[in-house]
Amino acid sequence: MEKKKFVFLAHWVESWNWLLWWIPDLHRNADHRWRWIWLWPVYMFMSFVYLVGRKAYDIVDSFRFNGVEGETYLVRNFGWHFFLAGRGVTSLDKIKERILTAVMAAQKNGASVIGLGALLKDETVTRGGEWIRKRLGDSLKIPLIHGDTLTAAAVIKQVESLRAEFNITGPIFLTGATSKIGRAIALVLAGEGIRVKMFTHSKARFDRIVAEAGICGMNMERVTDLEAGRDCRLWITGKITPAGKNLLGSIPFEAKVINFAVPNPLSPKDLRTRPDIYLVEGGLLAYNPAITSLTFTMRLKPGITYACHAALAVHAQMGWTEDELGQVDIGRIWVVWQLASEMGFSLPPLPGVVTEETVSRPRRTLELAEA
Repeated sequence: MEKKKFVFLAHWVESWNWLLWWIPDLHRNADHRWRWIWLWPVYMFMSFVYLVGRKAYDIVDSFRFNGVEGETYLVRNFGWHFFLAGRGVTSLDKIKERILTAVMAAQKNGASVIGLGALLKDETVTRGGEWIRKRLGDSLKIPLIHGDTLTAAAVIKQVESLRAEFNITGPIFLTGATSKIGRAIALVLAGEGIRVKMFTHSKARFDRIVAEAGICGMNMERVTDLEAGRDCRLWITGKITPAGKNLLGSIPFEAKVINFAVPNPLSPKDLRTRPDIYLVEGGLLAYNPAITSLTFTMRLKPGITYACHAALAVHAQMGWTEDELGQVDIGRIWVVWQLASEMGFSLPPLPGVVTEETVSRPRRTLELAEA
């Protein structure tokens, strides 16, 4: 019988994440990091060591999930390394070479499928993973996936949930509307008769999506100004810019926001100024912690994982041998969702309701780490 083993390949995020090696409590309670602020010289120093060091990756977890073997590899780069590389301060080529090294190591160590997380599938880094496939060619003999199909399904399901919970019938405002996930969301929602205001400065990409939608393209509207979302009670943020005050100033009072961008364009600090906003992290799924020995949850509480991570488990369980790269296959969205559901994945519970009467009270959100 062919071995089923998946490797989730991601990267370190904030510098304090280095403490996750030694303090398991931080996986379950990311807010407890302030108890360890006195160690900031240590983890900041280590983040600099990782920037210039020779080692390419760390294997931070080996586990089983619902009978499938899994491992988590983290490329030895923190989020701020990517930020500097994007501005020419450090080498993006070195980061990319580390990614290639980790991919080939995962294959050598027996992986049957490799999934990419966070910035490792960013268009400016690996073009969603397509650069990795092209660079390695026939030497990479196992499938590589970005997990965007299941992420798109999770966001769409959250749209359904919020529309039903809050009786939202108007248009939806979508940023990152022409990205892989954004395109899939727009096509599915427009196909269901929902008007989607697609925030994009690229008319050419918008026009291609409208043409793909056929007659349902009449439910798509291209907008280039955030103010066009003033009449939208439901926003989906799929792009890291616009962010902060530029974004907050256009989101209407008591709007519901589903985010799938990494990093989230609305930080906890931003949201403290707008407690009326009801935020749901659309790129997450729930699971039963009893079915896995997963321990390195990367700032997420047990029972919550990233949809792209869940997609990897599905891909391994099914023994699929094809890549999942490039644009999301609309015809596979609900197939993948159904299989994920059968494996025990589901939408996380919704946050507590925020109303005008409770706007001055502390904001209640899902008990999740900052994504």
